[in-house]
Amino acid sequence: MIVRGYQLTFIIYDSYSLKDKRNVVKSMIKRMHNKYNISISEVGKLDKLNQGMIGIAIVGNDSVFIQKVFDQVVKELEEHYEIDVHDIQNY
Repeated sequence: MIVRGYQLTFIIYDSYSLKDKRNVVKSMIKRMHNKYNISISEVGKLDKLNQGMIGIAIVGNDSVFIQKVFDQVVKELEEHYEIDVHDIQNY
């Protein structure tokens, strides 16, 4: 069993209040969790209006599979939401 953790820091465009940010981040979390069955949560930048930070954990038997799932998650986040991922850290 392999467990990989990632931390994504991103900028949210068209977010002018914490309420706007919260709507976007909660939607991202719910959609990715339901579609890919990953553990995902907002972990930082809680008081910033247009910045977000989420943590993602993926468990699997194959590191190649885990990387493919993570790449799909990042690609879908950038395609479906007005965000720009500018930092990714692995753990």
